[in-house]
Amino acid sequence: MTKTSPANPKEFARAILVETLGFRECLPQTLDDLVAAGSLLRLGKGEVLAQRGHPFDALALVVQGALESRILNPDGRRHLISFMQPGDVVGLISMLDGLGHINDLVARSANTLVLRIPGPAVRALRETDPMLGRAFEVQLAFRSRLLHERLAADSGMPIEARVARLLIALSSLYGEKRPEGLALKIKISQEDLGDWLGVSRQGINTVLKALTAKGLLQVSYSRLTIVNIEGLRMAALI
Repeated sequence: MTKTSPANPKEFARAILVETLGFRECLPQTLDDLVAAGSLLRLGKGEVLAQRGHPFDALALVVQGALESRILNPDGRRHLISFMQPGDVVGLISMLDGLGHINDLVARSANTLVLRIPGPAVRALRETDPMLGRAFEVQLAFRSRLLHERLAADSGMPIEARVARLLIALSSLYGEKRPEGLALKIKISQEDLGDWLGVSRQGINTVLKALTAKGLLQVSYSRLTIVNIEGLRMAALI
């Protein structure tokens, strides 16, 4: 969804929330109350919204910019889990079970804007609007499907198949049809892909060059375009 942010950022957040998976089915008053209860946070690139294992009793909506969900290994290496774009909600699991957040959430871009809604306010509204609880279910089911798709691409597969599967999954979330093909609307570096799959940057570079040579991809400055989706599916062993 592409919108120009109005003078009132909360109005912008409300316009985003009404199109968010699951939440779009809630009562208009529920969405109004969620936005009214929330506070807007502006994060600079690299700023942390949530830390793995730390309390995070809130539901947060990405309004502008992007977050990355990640886990830092003991040796400092990053394991990239996912990206969060405008319209994505975070904090759902820790808000529901009362335990620490499951991963780190870090701003990927400057001037990232997040609406943070306190957990008690969200839970109170769930009692008055059954569709809010349903929104949680839909969100969790959607994320479970993404997780199973990732698990299907186990480390025993060839690297090319794993990269192809990841690109197909990302295209379903962030793909935008253009004359040249299906372009990913988010910037993804070779380092990002490597940290996502546990593969060296050099290994990712080799695979991207091979997929490009086969006429399946176009790669330019962290921008990826899928030129031949059926060919990429074949490469993914789907």
